[in-house]
Amino acid sequence: MPTSWTRAIAIGNRIRLCASETAYGAELERIVGLAAPHLAPDRPNLICLTEALGLPAALTGPRAALARRARTAEAALTLLALAHQRELAAARHRWPGISLARALLLARADALYRPFARTLSRLARRYRAHIVATTFAPRLAEPLPLEEGAPGRVEPAGPEVYNAALVFGPDGALLSRVDKVYLTSSELTSLDLSPAPLADVAVIATEAGRLGVAISLDAFTPTYLRRLDDLGARIVVQPDANDQPWAAPSALCEWQPREWMDSTLGSIQPSYPNLRYNICAMQTGPLFDIIFDGQSSVTARDAPPPSGPGGRYVAVDECRHSHTGERFQGGFLALAPWVAPDPVVAEPWLTLEQRRARLATIARGLRPEDYRESVIWADLAMDE
Repeated sequence: MPTSWTRAIAIGNRIRLCASETAYGAELERIVGLAAPHLAPDRPNLICLTEALGLPAALTGPRAALARRARTAEAALTLLALAHQRELAAARHRWPGISLARALLLARADALYRPFARTLSRLARRYRAHIVATTFAPRLAEPLPLEEGAPGRVEPAGPEVYNAALVFGPDGALLSRVDKVYLTSSELTSLDLSPAPLADVAVIATEAGRLGVAISLDAFTPTYLRRLDDLGARIVVQPDANDQPWAAPSALCEWQPREWMDSTLGSIQPSYPNLRYNICAMQTGPLFDIIFDGQSSVTARDAPPPSGPGGRYVAVDECRHSHTGERFQGGFLALAPWVAPDPVVAEPWLTLEQRRARLATIARGLRPEDYRESVIWADLAMDE
């Protein structure tokens, strides 16, 4: 059977606040531009960006100046709400009973969607690449023209606001939108986002392959992965923003990187026959008092199992599911480094517990400027 190839690129960017829409657009250009040296001229290119990449746009503009200087995310949301009281009141009048958090997202819906979508559409055209990234957005009452400078603002079709992934083609067209189904507790309580129906999830047929977008927690969830597998997806595209320390225990596991394999390797196991690759782009660095951290990766079911500390997440020795103990098939085609290497590289006699303790100490001492951006890439074989 003939084989074609797709160049997969994952960008794990730092999140930065911008004073204006113009500055936010320039920041998106900078982030996507990190992929430019690694684009392949002879095959489709697929760029996976991070989760909630559109969020900083909500804090643009002179009225958000105080919010941008806040010390905590909660204070920033409060100050942003005070700066947009008229729009919040209009949203709550139109949709009685919605929460203040939901009203704020609806009040800033145009800022969260329009510059994000138009800039990424333009960059997809510039680089002739497929681009996947997420923002928070309602469903739109009318399609938004993507041409720069075109008239039109986002008009919500209803009061629901989703964690939404937009998929752009190399001609800049919006190929699809996939809304997150399984939400974290913070998405439900702090932001009051809406969970999308599983039945709405679609697979996108592109020149780069059949894409199944799984935003963060969706990529950990078997019912979601079965949906992608049933629809014939080949590549799981996982935009992500992990808001727990990386070199530390997680809420559900003794070591956060070990739990992450439940998605990046767990999503491409033989129990999902069609799912062969996972591309995970992980946000890094602080947003106010919230810390995002992780190692971006490209994994393949047909890749050899990881061998040596450079071929797996820091301080992870066994590639097994963190809850079931299932041994994972496959390995990493590309993996971003963490801010510090696994101590076993220099001191192979250290125990796993000693390595994790050292890394956890480093994690607790990280300054905002210490978090690393990363760009990784790999070529994926696609059966025609």
